[in-house]
Amino acid sequence: MREIARDLTRRAAGRRPAIFEPRDWLRRMIEQSLDDEPVRTALFRFVDVLPSLRGARDVGAHLEEYFAAVDHALGGLTLLAHTLHAGWLLAPVARKNVTGLARRFIAEENPRALAEVLGQLRAEPAAFTLDLVGEETVSQAEAQRMLGRYQRLLAEAAAVAAGWDEVERIDRDDRGPLARVNVSVKLSSLYARFDPLDPDAERVAALRLRRLLRDARRAAAAITVDMEQHAFKETTLAVFRSVLEEPEFAESPPAAVALQTYLRDAEADLEALLGWAHARRRRIGVRLVKGAYWDSEVAWARQKGWPPPVFLDKAQTDLAFERCSRRLLEERDLVDAAFGSHNLRSIAHAIACARELGLAPGAYEIQMLHGMAEPLRRALIDGGERVRVYLPVGDLIPGMAYLIRRLLENTSNVSFLRESYAEGRDVERLIAPPAADREPRAREPAGAAAAEREFRNEPPRDFSREAAREGLGGALDAARASLGAVYPLRIGGEEVVAGACFESVNPANPAEVIGRVPRADAGLVERAVAEARQAFAAWSRTPLEERAAVLRRAAAEMRRRRDELSARIILEVGKGWRDADAEVCEAVDYLEYYAAEMRRIGERVVTERLPGETGELRYEPLGVAAVIAPWNFPLAIPAGMAAAALVAGNTVVVKPAEQSPVLGAELHAVLLRAGVPPPAASLVQGGAEVGAALVRHGDVRLVAFTGSRAVGLEILRAAAVEPTRDGFLKRAVCEMGGKNAIIVDRDADQDEALAAILESAFGYQGQKCSAASRLIVVGDGCATLLPRLVEATRTLRIGPPEDPRHQIGPLIDAEARDRVLAAVARAGRDGELLTGSAEPLDAAGFFVPPAIVAGLDPRHPLAQEEVFGPLLCVLRAPSFERAVELANQTAYGLTGGVFSRSPAHLEQARRELRVGNLYLNRAITGAVVGRQPFGGLKLSGAGWKAGGPDYLKQFLESRTIAENTQRHGFAPPP
Repeated sequence: MREIARDLTRRAAGRRPAIFEPRDWLRRMIEQSLDDEPVRTALFRFVDVLPSLRGARDVGAHLEEYFAAVDHALGGLTLLAHTLHAGWLLAPVARKNVTGLARRFIAEENPRALAEVLGQLRAEPAAFTLDLVGEETVSQAEAQRMLGRYQRLLAEAAAVAAGWDEVERIDRDDRGPLARVNVSVKLSSLYARFDPLDPDAERVAALRLRRLLRDARRAAAAITVDMEQHAFKETTLAVFRSVLEEPEFAESPPAAVALQTYLRDAEADLEALLGWAHARRRRIGVRLVKGAYWDSEVAWARQKGWPPPVFLDKAQTDLAFERCSRRLLEERDLVDAAFGSHNLRSIAHAIACARELGLAPGAYEIQMLHGMAEPLRRALIDGGERVRVYLPVGDLIPGMAYLIRRLLENTSNVSFLRESYAEGRDVERLIAPPAADREPRAREPAGAAAAEREFRNEPPRDFSREAAREGLGGALDAARASLGAVYPLRIGGEEVVAGACFESVNPANPAEVIGRVPRADAGLVERAVAEARQAFAAWSRTPLEERAAVLRRAAAEMRRRRDELSARIILEVGKGWRDADAEVCEAVDYLEYYAAEMRRIGERVVTERLPGETGELRYEPLGVAAVIAPWNFPLAIPAGMAAAALVAGNTVVVKPAEQSPVLGAELHAVLLRAGVPPPAASLVQGGAEVGAALVRHGDVRLVAFTGSRAVGLEILRAAAVEPTRDGFLKRAVCEMGGKNAIIVDRDADQDEALAAILESAFGYQGQKCSAASRLIVVGDGCATLLPRLVEATRTLRIGPPEDPRHQIGPLIDAEARDRVLAAVARAGRDGELLTGSAEPLDAAGFFVPPAIVAGLDPRHPLAQEEVFGPLLCVLRAPSFERAVELANQTAYGLTGGVFSRSPAHLEQARRELRVGNLYLNRAITGAVVGRQPFGGLKLSGAGWKAGGPDYLKQFLESRTIAENTQRHGFAPPP
């Protein structure tokens, strides 16, 4: 192996990859970025945004914004341009440099340019595989267009190849002729809903892969299935196996699939694939790579609280690559092996293994990326190896994600290319065996503050894993077996079933009764409050640690019953699988977070220690708290409000929403089993009259409410004018609605914005108070954004949420359905209805198709009032400044979002957008306890944040006690 590596090094001597040749300012900056992280960040972000900028002034402005803090990288040009207001003068040079760099990695998507690049490769001689950039699809129309692009690419490449003479080294292997045309396909581009949760993902992707394989067979071409992010791995492998099992493809040129050795389960995946190939007697190709998504895989896993699926030590990846290389070569009779790497040792190791096994050079191939490690590629070709170049094809805007991955690969601290070419490491160090120590521990996914609070967010289910999907599917089946039960009220320690019952129904199928619940009357409300008042003295004196332990036990039970509770959320309020699971996580988080927070706050704080005087601040509970919960988060929100009240030492009367009483009863039962004394937590059920009775009761000291603006304001009014019988002012903790806006700037990444708009506007049918109901597009962005958004919205499938192929479920009840349909009808009359319908669907449940309306005046009621359903109002703004004004022109101030790649505009949004939760370049729903404390301004709330460090103090009152400790001149030590 060492001799092979030394020979390749000698052949490559004296050459450098073009990216490290400082022939222009951009490559000089790339070289400088190797040792200057701020320069690297500014450079990558500027390269990312440049193709989307329309004019020289935009380019100049972004140059100034990105490089002002690292002006040394441009030799002072940024400061000079800013001083002279002439940043636009740098634009042509910047665009030329970035375009030139990008075209070193990405070929143009037209027959003439393609023929030219392929001809150059063939002259080396090097084989090729073509990859279409811009593969992200958000609608079925885009997926169909992507399929058409692949088909055209196959045909165009085949037409070019038809006129070639044979070049034996790249057109034959030790078994015979090879396909001259090879196309790499990302399966996620063939189906907009390529999601492990969607039962149709495998079927549709297989259908379209089958079409490509047939086209490839007719063109004497080959297909390689690319591997993407870890979440898609199992589905990708399943599609690959299922299609190749079909007799039609048994004798075709073998299709290939990529495997990534930075994944911890790569070797297990390889053995499973080899076992399948042996059992089915199928010859396959395997492209072995290390993986290109390391940064995003680690970031995503840490955000979710999951173990990273990738090795954190690069040496572990390199060792896995070497072990997998040998296994592939050992299976030469079954596998066509391709080794995708620019690492000298990895390549030399594969060649050495092949020679040790007695394989000819043509029995395998080395694959390298276009524009990368050209000297090593030349050395391999000169040494008689077959080399295939991975050649991306397409436009620059969709190709930026690929380009950034390549720049990351070239400049990473552990990049072989950087070590060998930019830093000139000695060859003996470059080919030394990977020194893999014990795997380093991943950094904590939560912030340092969360760690100090002894709190960790509950990780959501990873539904890319089959066990997670089977667990919730089984829980749904089990939940159906217990439908229709009676859930009594709990007054003190007594179960109450007296009086008329009302039914909770499945909004996707109202004939299905979830449960029956007695309706409380005024007498039962009176009894519940009396029990809570009497229990207050004992519960408030219960040690803080014991109260916190009760919450932790409740959280533990919810973890154990997680799938069961998720299933009940799906059936009772119509949430999808991910939203339901996220709600259980949120409920667990509230219980754990408030337990930890109350321990942090404590019951008394010494204010200052002075000779002769002591001072302390005591935090004490208030009394009876009425918890009035909404139906849209029927487990998490009442869990949070009740947990905060109880851990602070208050007693509670819980009143769930009329539409979700069963989940309210389940939560109450969990609290009692965890150790809350029954008199300290009563459960009453019913409609608005029950809530009103609690609000006005003279012994209720605090009302915790989440719901509509109208009810919230009524509670605030009542609390202001009706003190308790003991003469205390009532407290009201009210979280109300929002008319939330997402601003999409001219320079926004529209792929990211589209996905976030769909999630924010139509997730849970727009029935989240944080949902986006206004979209404000700056400049001419509507021309490209709106058609894609409309197509993507029409792609969303409507149906019962227990079937995970559906993205749009029902509204909560008939009243909500009729109200939203009326709003859609008004939108059609007063504006331009781009998609949606005011006609009810011919379905059993309360379904309403998602709707988008444009052309309304920003002051129109539909642009000002909360609809609470899947209706998105599109507004246009001539400038970012005007967009911010429009976003603020509403009575609400809950959430807001901005998609922009302008640092100046993002900073302006931070300063000026008057919302409680501002999200930049991400969806505006899905706040995580502790990480994104949640609560609004203006008529959305008082600004106190649920799931934040200030929230608990609303459930406490503080008293200051100062004592003079001096006696006749003697002062004890402080």
